[in-house]
Amino acid sequence: MRLALLIFALIASPAFARDVPPEPPTYDKPTFERPSTPPSTPPNGTPQNPEDPDDKPRPVKAVPKPAPVSCPKVKCVTDENGHRRAMFTADVQPDMYYLGRNFCATAPKDVEVTACCLEKEDHTYQILYNVQVSKKAHWKAKQFCTCVLELD
Repeated sequence: MRLALLIFALIASPAFARDVPPEPPTYDKPTFERPSTPPSTPPNGTPQNPEDPDDKPRPVKAVPKPAPVSCPKVKCVTDENGHRRAMFTADVQPDMYYLGRNFCATAPKDVEVTACCLEKEDHTYQILYNVQVSKKAHWKAKQFCTCVLELD
């Protein structure tokens, strides 16, 4: 009997529940004022009042990028015998030569390839190439740069 009452209560409970829908929200529609129009300029682009100092064109000064302070490089060249050689700048430690040679082994063979490891201020680096390299060569260059710049 208890089981029958329990089953009846579970089945009939949604029917006894009264759910009053909430009132729809009310809000005020915002109003915006149209901004005033700026003074128009003639079609040739010159200002209406030439004596106004704010409307004179300002000279643009180009600031050159600063040269990288330290950019350890590996340069891959093919000699007259057809052998691939790796040349390094003076700031590459001799124990890192094998990583540069690994990069040169995967770099394109028909052109001279240069990889420059440029260290940024936030202790990251950027690799600059003179030609596009494959993913495998880029991976080898990443190994070379992290070791040369002592970021590992």
